[in-house]
Amino acid sequence: MKIVMTLAGHSRRFQAAGYDIPKPFLKIGDKKMIEHAVSMFDPSDEYYFIINEIQNRDYPEHVEELKRMLPRTHVVVIPPHEKGPTFSAMAVEGIDDEDEVIVSYCDFFVDWDYARFKRFASDYDAALPVFRGFQPASFGHTFYAYIRTDGNDFLELREKKSWTDKRWEEPASTGIYYFKRWKDFRDFGQEVIEDTSRELPEAYTSLLYNPMKASGRRIGVFDVERFLCLGTPEDVEQYQFWFDYFEVHQPQLKALKEKTGDLKNGVNLVPMAGKGSRFQKDGFRVTKPLIQICGEPMMVAASNSFPPAKKWVFLLRDTELAKHPIEKAIHQRFEQARVIPVDHDTSGQAATCLLAEREFEKDESLFIASCDYQTIYDSQKWESLIADESLDGVIWTYRLRSQLFKNPNAFAYCRVAEDGENILEVVEKKTISDSPGEDPMVVGTFWYRRAQDFVEGARSMMADGITVNGEHYVGTSINALLKVGKKFKIFDVTQWISFGDPFELQVYEYWEEHFHQRRGL
Repeated sequence: MKIVMTLAGHSRRFQAAGYDIPKPFLKIGDKKMIEHAVSMFDPSDEYYFIINEIQNRDYPEHVEELKRMLPRTHVVVIPPHEKGPTFSAMAVEGIDDEDEVIVSYCDFFVDWDYARFKRFASDYDAALPVFRGFQPASFGHTFYAYIRTDGNDFLELREKKSWTDKRWEEPASTGIYYFKRWKDFRDFGQEVIEDTSRELPEAYTSLLYNPMKASGRRIGVFDVERFLCLGTPEDVEQYQFWFDYFEVHQPQLKALKEKTGDLKNGVNLVPMAGKGSRFQKDGFRVTKPLIQICGEPMMVAASNSFPPAKKWVFLLRDTELAKHPIEKAIHQRFEQARVIPVDHDTSGQAATCLLAEREFEKDESLFIASCDYQTIYDSQKWESLIADESLDGVIWTYRLRSQLFKNPNAFAYCRVAEDGENILEVVEKKTISDSPGEDPMVVGTFWYRRAQDFVEGARSMMADGITVNGEHYVGTSINALLKVGKKFKIFDVTQWISFGDPFELQVYEYWEEHFHQRRGL
């Protein structure tokens, strides 16, 4: 197979984001972007890499690596232009008219069965690998080329605009385009380039398929398992986030799980007395705390990522304890843990935590965290922070940046002083700026040097009738402590991995499957 790969774009979005080399040469995870792209195909294929003259002049070491990357490699250098990938690919010479060719963009890769695709494509004049269903790329800001089909047969395509308001259900082009004959690519490519009625400024290779279909060519549509987009700085940051989590930080979590000496926390309190209604509505039969994460119940996987403590206390609905083996799962991990049944609906997390008041001493430290996320944090920085005796408490925070979440208003945020550390106010369920991804978002973890401060803050909030959406939140209760002069700082965690609703869990499972498949697990 001849593989024509277009690398000649200008990478302007990456330059604006501070990247100093063209995006094909960026290292993402353990490979360069271009290495991820070629990993989709076979090393024995013949490759044509198209770069522009500026890349060739300014990045000679990367160009030399391109030339040595695979046994049969050609580097085609063209002048810079604004006409799109089809125009770039037309510059390739030396391919026979009747040769099979794949034209591919360089800023993504897919999990698929390449050999199976080639067998499928052999029955068509052209073929188009697509992704659909739950793919994180379908929930971001980027729109792709969307296809109407009849079974596996292509009917029509349009770029940058879906056919319905549920684009994730539509087959979308991955950026891989198969042509049984190179001559078809050249003929229809020229037609698209010369089409003055074209709405889009660039001649995308996908646009060849509409005139090919009109001419009577048969075009097949082939579903890939996963589509990993690297086309924007946000896409790259998302991939790097999950690479770091699965490939770098998992060993850290395992080490933390085994750590028992020099315990800094007095009591770790994990409230999980909610109804889990979002998961029930989504068809989950197992109760939320027992949903499997990394091969363990969610509540155990979450607790393993928290600092160790002398005592663990878990608060759960009595009905859930009666129906599910939750207590058994807790005691398998934390033999001496206290499990407190909750027999009524509370007014929120703060009220639930107050039910455990008898489990901690007034002057011992208290760490409150939820059961539906993991945190990756710098333990040395954490221990250094809480060693400051002038500090009354800490709120763990995270900057969402490019991470995929449905609604930034679903979180709480900390307003901080000019030093960027001391907390002025906790704002619940409401963003505090026009760039919430850069603000310290409350992950749901709170540390008090003296447990009595939590009790007094929560009771003060409840006595004053302060609620958010009708609930008493732990974060909001800290505002009462700040008003009487208590000193709280933020602690930015390295990573926050949420499983709090079915969407977030699906995102996690998507990436887990990718990295497990990558390692052959």
